[in-house]
Amino acid sequence: MNRIVLQAAEHFAAGRPGEADALCARVLKAEPDYVPALHLAAVAAFVTDRAAAGAMLLGRVFRIDPDHAPALVTLGDALAVKGEQEGAVAAFRRALVRRPDDAGLHNKLGVALGELGRFDEAEAAYRRALALDAHLTRACFNLAILLAEQGRLTEAEQAYRAVVAREPGYCGLWLNLGNVLADQNRLNEAEAAYRRALETDPDDPGLLCNLGAVLYRQGLLEDAIVQYRRAIAHEPDNGSALRLLGLVLHEAGHLPEAAEIYQRVFARDSSDHVIASNLGACLSELGTLDRAIAACEHALLLKPDYAPAWTNLGIIFEKQDRAEDAVAAHRCAIAADPAYAKGHANLAVALRNAGDIDEALAVSHRAIALDPEQPLAQYNHAHFLLMNGDFADGFEAYRWRRKCKTLTDGDVTFSEPEWQGEPLHGRTLLLFAEYGLGDVLHFVRYVPMVAARGGKIVLQVQPALATLLRQLPDVTVIARGERLPSFDLQLPLMSLPRIFGTTLDTIPAVVPYLHPDPAKLARWRAALADATALKVGVVWAGNIRHKGDRQRSLSAEAVLPRFVMPGVQLYSLQKEPRPEDAPVLAALGKDIIDLAPMLGDFSDTAAAVAALDLVIAVDTSVAHLAGALGRPVWMLTPYALDWRWLREREDSPWYPTMRLFRQRAPREWDDPLMRLTAALAVFAAKADS
Repeated sequence: MNRIVLQAAEHFAAGRPGEADALCARVLKAEPDYVPALHLAAVAAFVTDRAAAGAMLLGRVFRIDPDHAPALVTLGDALAVKGEQEGAVAAFRRALVRRPDDAGLHNKLGVALGELGRFDEAEAAYRRALALDAHLTRACFNLAILLAEQGRLTEAEQAYRAVVAREPGYCGLWLNLGNVLADQNRLNEAEAAYRRALETDPDDPGLLCNLGAVLYRQGLLEDAIVQYRRAIAHEPDNGSALRLLGLVLHEAGHLPEAAEIYQRVFARDSSDHVIASNLGACLSELGTLDRAIAACEHALLLKPDYAPAWTNLGIIFEKQDRAEDAVAAHRCAIAADPAYAKGHANLAVALRNAGDIDEALAVSHRAIALDPEQPLAQYNHAHFLLMNGDFADGFEAYRWRRKCKTLTDGDVTFSEPEWQGEPLHGRTLLLFAEYGLGDVLHFVRYVPMVAARGGKIVLQVQPALATLLRQLPDVTVIARGERLPSFDLQLPLMSLPRIFGTTLDTIPAVVPYLHPDPAKLARWRAALADATALKVGVVWAGNIRHKGDRQRSLSAEAVLPRFVMPGVQLYSLQKEPRPEDAPVLAALGKDIIDLAPMLGDFSDTAAAVAALDLVIAVDTSVAHLAGALGRPVWMLTPYALDWRWLREREDSPWYPTMRLFRQRAPREWDDPLMRLTAALAVFAAKADS
């Protein structure tokens, strides 16, 4: 009988349970109580999905031998498969009475205990298994899983690495190790582990999504998108992968495709309020504001207290110049979630735009307290602080602009150390422009202070400014796009106020700190010599791509006719008039002379400005240029847009020759235009007397 049972066992081990069962039946027909045949027949029954027959055969075994260890193990396995873990634990423990040194059985007990959440007992079982057999890979692997589930990541990693040492091809090893490394924020190592896992399973959607997630967390958005696309190619109905692809496409700026993916996800699950809200944000960025509002409102129908949807709705209202509605929406966001830092940060911006700067500052403080690691919130907070004259904290917070992807996307980065203000001792420092032309003109005032620290200075600026700024002493000016010389240290130009500890009382405000080219100035003075009236240059609009352009720029129709008066000759310094300005300029005829065709770069504009009696400008680079040249400049400024003009003042501590005509309420230009027109009439009358 034993020989036949051994043959049956060989068939079973070879994956032929039917043949094994047939041989066991032969034995049991001759000897119905032959325990080895009963047990093997029970195992074969369970494997071939005949659970009732398997249970009956095990019952016969236990009637003959109640503590038959192999049968108890089989019973434990069967109960575990059915989800009856308590029974499985009891069966395995009974088997261990007979087989206390069976490492595999201790491992099975650990698995059942782990399923019950009895982690301490499960860990003890795994460690007992490994004490009995240090090479039992599955026990080491299961121990690692258990430790990871408890958040004991360092110990879990050690256990996974022990498996690597024993059996580096063990199924699931590299995926699980990658997960533990990712949970420890060791993203490069996690990426390597996932890629190792993909060598043996290149088409696993879950693994591809995990790799995509760790690439995303490293800021490698395009690489993450590739992995999510691969996951979806292998499993087109993978809703999770589609969802993640939409989110990363959105953040990477692929807005039309992100919107299309969001719509696909939402078509599959119309109860997904997060995707509805994100779709609203994406459509808002695409400029389809009515559809964006509809998407956000749908999200709020699904979940009325979903704070991000209220925030997205508030942002859309701001784009529509619905300031009060925007504030109300942002208030709903923080009412829904008082700890939602982004909601507070956006409410602060909306309050500023609505004219309540004091509350905006208080709300911004709350946003930073809730989440001090928000780069954009810190950047906006810096504006609030600086606007209120708190330069020490403001310039410190202003450092966060370098971490704002929306502000630095596409900017060149440098690996050289950042200068901290120490003496240069003959080293070379690169100072480089960041944002607009006006920002460079504003902050080059600090360059002589830097040069006094004893080093060589390289100044990289936009090409339009290079010729003008080459007049600065002890500085090598390089136009952006030209090859840079070698340098030891680097610093953004706009970080210099922080380096020098600038306060309201220590602003380096001696003007002029820029000068026109003498030959060009002479030519301009000669060209304008016949004009006996007050020579007034005008700029009424800035760069249309500036995010605050709607708040600061005006139309020619709103500005120029007001300034036509006796004793005044207007000159347009507007480099790029907008199409709607052309009829206005034509109608004014000789009352305004267009200088733009003669203005090549800023060295030309500087000479023209220096030849005029007054410059009137909105908040744009020409206003900074006139101030840096020490020329009289009157600036029309919004109520609260740019921090450097502070609050309520009619003068600027940065430019002694500047006079501010600011809005007294947001979006209200009639009052400052009326005051400026009256002042111009007085100025012209005095000049004529």
